Amino acid sequence: MPAATDSLFDAIYTQRAIRSFKPDEVPEDLLWRVLEAATKAPSGTNRQPWRWVVIRDAARRKAIAEALAAHLQTNEAMRTYFESGANSDDKSTRLMLNGALALAHNIGLAPVLIIPCYFSDGGRIPDRLLTGSSLYPAVQNMLLAARGLGLGTVLTTFQSGILDHLRAEIGIPDDAFPAALIPLGWPDANFGPTKRKPVTDVVYWDQWGATLTRQ
Repeated sequence: MPAATDSLFDAIYTQRAIRSFKPDEVPEDLLWRVLEAATKAPSGTNRQPWRWVVIRDAARRKAIAEALAAHLQTNEAMRTYFESGANSDDKSTRLMLNGALALAHNIGLAPVLIIPCYFSDGGRIPDRLLTGSSLYPAVQNMLLAARGLGLGTVLTTFQSGILDHLRAEIGIPDDAFPAALIPLGWPDANFGPTKRKPVTDVVYWDQWGATLTRQ
């Protein structure tokens, strides 16, 4: 199995999108650890509006994969997006989108699927961007905890095209909003390092556009 790490910065610098997984089961105690790590994230007024649906049953994972494949088949915008990526002159873009498309068609092969949901407990689902501030830090906690244990994950928004299926088949209520669909398992690919823009290109000091040379 891939090497685990107790170093926070090693986990941050080597965590990457894992889109292919070995069939080996993930021990339940490791699932509890990554889920508990998620619940340690900051939350506005400590409301903790998250709920986590963990799908291990093979038949349910297969049904989710079939619903997603059907959505991709009928969604012209999604097909165009992936086709344009496959024909991109940029190698990284081609690899990323081809990998994402392969994952979309084979997501049921991941031994675990996790659906983080924003739960309003009978209230109104607020603006989605602001809603994310109370949920996605918890998701990132989970992704980093998984990396620390040697488990692979990738944050996808594939759930957005199959919301009706998820609500009907898994029983997600109207006052819970599925915010992601995350496969998790032992990676059949390597962790980082990742390729990102230099931090000096994306940080401004004291006012927009004012940059500094990093010492």
